[in-house]
Amino acid sequence: MPQKQTHEPETTRRADAIEDTLNRLTQLSEKLMQLARAEGAQLDASAPHYARAVLRLVVDDLPRADRTRIELNLPAAQMLCEIDPDAVTIVARNLIENALRHGSSAPISVMLSDDGWLHVENDCVAVSPQTLDTLQGRFIRGGDAGVGSGLGLAVVQKIAKRTSSTLKLISPLLGKHRGFRASIKLGRNA
Repeated sequence: MPQKQTHEPETTRRADAIEDTLNRLTQLSEKLMQLARAEGAQLDASAPHYARAVLRLVVDDLPRADRTRIELNLPAAQMLCEIDPDAVTIVARNLIENALRHGSSAPISVMLSDDGWLHVENDCVAVSPQTLDTLQGRFIRGGDAGVGSGLGLAVVQKIAKRTSSTLKLISPLLGKHRGFRASIKLGRNA
């Protein structure tokens, strides 16, 4: 972390505001690049790959504080994926970041099922059906979403469409009055 060169409160406040703005712009440009890739790039893998390895790398790449909140459940059998590994990384990272950002402090469940579905689930106040229907749009965020660009689910939705997959959003979770689950089909049994 850089050392502060001034002790004047107003200058420090302005510098902090500039740093916050630059961080938000960096995050927004990353999401816009992901969206451009989802719209124009080749999303089919040149050769099938194992989705488990990609998901493990995504979770391992998270900051330590976030990583400790993740409950990663991967199937014993290898799961072949025909979606480009970079696109799988974008999907998984967006879904996990959304779950971390918009959920309570409870653990986040990241599960790859035996039939190839990736499920990312968090504890949160239930999302209304009206809001749930709009969350896949660009620059759309839930009612009290806080920070974020509103592009994460739009990127995942675009990748799902271009790879003949489906993005499913569910809230509240079955048998509960809370929670949110995002699911997308990634692969098939090896």
